[in-house]
Amino acid sequence: MKIARCLPALLLVAIWQQAPAQQLNEYQQLYQYQPLTRFTPLEKEKWEEAEKPLTLRLSGGITYDSNLFRQSDEAGAPTVNGDKDDIVYRVGGGGRYELQASRQTFIAEANVNANKFQNNDNLDNVSDAVKGEWKWQVGNDWNGVLGAGQARYLESFSNFQQNVKDMINEDRIYGSANYLLHSRLKLSVDGYYLDYRHGDDSREVLNYKYNNTAFTVNWLTPALNSVGLQYRTADARYPNDQIVDGVAVVNDFHENEYSIVSRWMLSGLSQIDARFGYTERKFDERPFRNFSDPTWRLAWLWQVTAKTAIEFGTWRQLEAFEDLTANFVRITGWSIIPTWSYSQNIAFRGKVAYMDRKYVGDPGIAPVTERRNDKDYIYQVSALWTPLRLTELALTLETGKRTSNVDFADFKYNSIGASVTRYF
Repeated sequence: MKIARCLPALLLVAIWQQAPAQQLNEYQQLYQYQPLTRFTPLEKEKWEEAEKPLTLRLSGGITYDSNLFRQSDEAGAPTVNGDKDDIVYRVGGGGRYELQASRQTFIAEANVNANKFQNNDNLDNVSDAVKGEWKWQVGNDWNGVLGAGQARYLESFSNFQQNVKDMINEDRIYGSANYLLHSRLKLSVDGYYLDYRHGDDSREVLNYKYNNTAFTVNWLTPALNSVGLQYRTADARYPNDQIVDGVAVVNDFHENEYSIVSRWMLSGLSQIDARFGYTERKFDERPFRNFSDPTWRLAWLWQVTAKTAIEFGTWRQLEAFEDLTANFVRITGWSIIPTWSYSQNIAFRGKVAYMDRKYVGDPGIAPVTERRNDKDYIYQVSALWTPLRLTELALTLETGKRTSNVDFADFKYNSIGASVTRYF
């Protein structure tokens, strides 16, 4: 019934960026791994138009979530102070400016969204993300990127299940340099610095600063496919010690990773991006928390027909501090993302994903005999319609669930979102 009541408001809003159930995370959209899936024909027109120096976007939309705080349905589960379901209204916009100067490219990009909760209005917020980037080139053999960005957004409720307005602030500096030593041999160095801060005082112990540097030697083929060896090293510093059983625990760690990396076009219609490696993470305190295990990320895009594409992905990687029970989580997962362009104006996308989350970084005084283990299942379908040039309407349906070996950590949810976006 609540969904039906909110549908008329769809005519009044002016933007929305697609997001699954939880609040928008512009940082992920700007900086994190993006699917390989190629643009559908209706999206292609938009990006061809975006070749002009300045592009602008206005959008708005509505999302209904049946279990906003990811509460468990188990008997005796604690309740959250607030309405379990909610409708979120979003209005915002963004812009991108690109300047070409000889062989140099300068990019400035910004996005901002106002998020209004119909029932839990204490969560109302404005999220934003900005970045500036310089794509540089010196001669024919040297090139790279230098940039900086900032993002602010509402933390997901999936891991702490409380009605708390915890606004995340992230500052990032990143850069890379590539040197073509030989027509078949490229040397690369990539690095970034991340300052991650929680706005809620009770979660400041999760704040951290992260330095990461990767060195790669790539062998190139005449078709510009590549395979290489990579060494990555990283340091994380947590300025606020965590108190466990009355004892202050330092969560700082050092990480080394050794990998084989590759980007390969199997044909004009098939592409693979892959990394297979071995990751070691060592803590300054409590060595029983140390981690050493294989990790990987593989994405295979297959353009089945001119209108149909499927992306298969699998990964095993570490993610930073998720909640107050573990310093890091090992996630093993897979996803299937099919895309179908029904016509020049209508496209559909589906998504099925599974994630096995092991909380292997418990900061306790002694080793844990049985660690927390969650399993997430996500099913999503989206429809995109372009009724007018550079104007898109989107509808996204999603359902998901989590099972866990910890009491009251499991949950189920359903969501529906609709939006309209105008590009200029």
